[in-house]
Amino acid sequence: MSNKKNFKNAALLIIGNEILSGRTQDKNINYLAKQLFSHGVSLEEIRIIPDNKSVIVKTIRSLKNNFNYIISTGGIGATHDDITAESISVALKREYCLNKKALSELEKYYKNKIDLTDARKKMAYMPKGSKIILNKVSGAPGFQIENIYVFAGIPIIAQAMMKEFLKKIKSNTKIYVKSLKTHFYESIIAERLKNTELMFKGVRVGSYPIFDGEFKGVEIVMNSYSKKNITSAFTYLKKELNKKI
Repeated sequence: MSNKKNFKNAALLIIGNEILSGRTQDKNINYLAKQLFSHGVSLEEIRIIPDNKSVIVKTIRSLKNNFNYIISTGGIGATHDDITAESISVALKREYCLNKKALSELEKYYKNKIDLTDARKKMAYMPKGSKIILNKVSGAPGFQIENIYVFAGIPIIAQAMMKEFLKKIKSNTKIYVKSLKTHFYESIIAERLKNTELMFKGVRVGSYPIFDGEFKGVEIVMNSYSKKNITSAFTYLKKELNKKI
């Protein structure tokens, strides 16, 4: 669907041992994916990895040159296993150092200096040259370095940081979506769906079975950056299926 000359794509990196162990259920993927989609950014890959420096470094390096935006969640807190910022510094070969603007945000939040412990000050350390992403929930900012945007893993904070991210990218691109429900089995309409996607450039066609205790049919969903192409594809497929909606 994406044309890299005109459209933007993204990869989402979920970092946390607690996610992989099943102790914590990730609640960020669905929200972030919907926000990216609604702002015309094609989310093309999601990876879930542990709090392991070598794995984070390797993953960042493998994603960095293939996507317009890399968004990570998790691992920027105050504890010993919060190593995302340090690992990204290594991946980019940048100094891991105190960011004065980040420290200032922490000082505003922790007005009593006694509360701003050394452990909490760690949250102001990030790769040299980073720009902070404001956190209006708990004070500790995320950061942006090159095309990498680093969010907290706590859902309410990740959502707040996502709003700041969307302000930064100012995307005016729109992804158009059309859908229809049929009573057909996927196996019956599979060839028609394939042909539609091949015939209309830049249109993605997906099919999703509908179950309500028993099989109810298939919902067909199309999306494209081109309003003209998706309208033509939708009209063509409806005719092919001979289905009135």
